[in-house]
Amino acid sequence: MRGALVLADGTIFEGEYFGANEERTGEVVFNTSMGGYGEIISDPASSGKIMVMTYPLIGNYGINREELQSERIHASGLVFKEGTTQPSSWLLQDTLENLLKENEVPAVTGIDSRAVTRHIREKGSMPGMITSADSIDPHWFNKKGYYSPEFISKVSTGSTYTLGEGKHHLVVVDLGLRKEQLMVLMKHNCRLTVMPAGTKSKEIMEVEPHGLVLSSGPEGGQEIFKFAQNLKEAINKLPAMGIGLGMEIMALALGAELEKLKFGHRGSNYPVKDLEKGKTVITYQNHGYVVKESSLEKTGLEVAEKNIHDGTIEGLKHRELPLMAVQYYPFPEPHLEGEETFYSKFISLL
Repeated sequence: MRGALVLADGTIFEGEYFGANEERTGEVVFNTSMGGYGEIISDPASSGKIMVMTYPLIGNYGINREELQSERIHASGLVFKEGTTQPSSWLLQDTLENLLKENEVPAVTGIDSRAVTRHIREKGSMPGMITSADSIDPHWFNKKGYYSPEFISKVSTGSTYTLGEGKHHLVVVDLGLRKEQLMVLMKHNCRLTVMPAGTKSKEIMEVEPHGLVLSSGPEGGQEIFKFAQNLKEAINKLPAMGIGLGMEIMALALGAELEKLKFGHRGSNYPVKDLEKGKTVITYQNHGYVVKESSLEKTGLEVAEKNIHDGTIEGLKHRELPLMAVQYYPFPEPHLEGEETFYSKFISLL
């Protein structure tokens, strides 16, 4: 069945439906990863996004459900050049096409995804619609507009739960957790109390944790300002770490501001420099906002890491308080033997 991606500016890219034959809207963004498509679309931070994969061959090794970052697909749609319905891998459990159909998420293949990417890089990320080729309306955005829901509350846990039996007791505020983040913390001898996004500082302090973790999650909603205010007291009283959206909320709670990137950072090849060590590492990222550097004055925060490509902030630390945060997804394992990871550095602050 013929399908199409129609951008808010009226640009049309036609192809074939792959996955569910559904109509979906979302913010059209691109991801430069060569693989990891299952993890990308199951990452809660991808909520409301139509993800354009720049690598042309998608679905080759199928899906291993143990590698998915949550129980369902969060992306609104997927766009890529060429897909396969006969993948091959010793870890194969299902096909990408079946996973998309199961979650009622549409994809369009047969599109020059790099042409879409060039368009977004020039014009900026924008709303788009995946639709049937028979129902194309280049003026849909002017007629209907596009409303982005508050995704954090939708992807966060509905109630508090506990995991692990480790030495260190951490409260993890679920802003749209990736499964990997919980697993890594438990490997670091942590007992976790996972709380909903709307949790207030008083509730956190009542369980007497050793530290606070602000998870990654979907950006773009106005609810983050409320969440930042809710967490302000706990951030000032406990050792705390933030990842992705968690860094943004930590910065907001301390008085900083955010700004939207033209087309975001999404992929597994973003170079980030540690300003103290002078070392650069390649990171995986999935975000469209950054902390505004000029707003850090009087917050106590200082820049710890920067993106090599555009100079944006990738890491923060506090001059006095035991706070640390990164905009990217930190590696769970050290790059070199004996080297600290972001997680182990945080554990040393407890």
